[in-house]
Amino acid sequence: MCAPRRIICLAAMLTLAISGQAQLGHEIARKHAARAGEKLAALTALRVEGRTFINTEVVPFTLVAQRPNRLRVESFTPLRRVVQVYDGQSPPWISHSESKSGLPQDMGAGDAKDFIANADFDGPLVNFAEKGYSVDYAGEEKINGSTAYKLLLMSKTDDIFFLWVDAENSEVVKRTAYRVSGDKRVAVDTFFKDFREVAGVLQPHRIETVANGRTLYIMLVDRMEANVEIPVGTFARP
Repeated sequence: MCAPRRIICLAAMLTLAISGQAQLGHEIARKHAARAGEKLAALTALRVEGRTFINTEVVPFTLVAQRPNRLRVESFTPLRRVVQVYDGQSPPWISHSESKSGLPQDMGAGDAKDFIANADFDGPLVNFAEKGYSVDYAGEEKINGSTAYKLLLMSKTDDIFFLWVDAENSEVVKRTAYRVSGDKRVAVDTFFKDFREVAGVLQPHRIETVANGRTLYIMLVDRMEANVEIPVGTFARP
């Protein structure tokens, strides 16, 4: 067999392998999207109360999320209050009681990008193609003691991140994204744990975020309500 033919054969084998990884990744994504059936589609809003543990500080928070991509998060202590909001269309904003008299300010580009991604009510795997994501299978690993499928996702802006989907219940149990800190690229791992049913859909009640082996913060959910009434103006900028 001549060298050019060998190259063609190798290229064909590589193409088939890549295609197979994509097909398997798509199937895992579809199982995730269908994991709760009609109950997921019937879930239109969530209201969450909880606490964030950052170093030695405990910061209570409330979160309101509404389909398809509206999000409001309030964090507060006796001395300060921070509000972060995205209405699904306008640039996300933040207000801080200790900064500029608490007036709303546009988020920085990096924070805004992350907040918009977090505002996606269903997450990136549901209707991933319509949202501009490619999904590829990247192997299996043990996460929280259970087998999970590792998926490589790339956005339409070429951002790359990984998701791990539990092999048994098809829930996302880990996410790894990359952030630039100074002149370094840092992997930030988020673990989703303590899943409980809320209106028939499993939701994590413990979220741990780690970078370089160091825990950045832990979020504990104390209460989560489904399909609550959202007051008019909840996502409006003052």
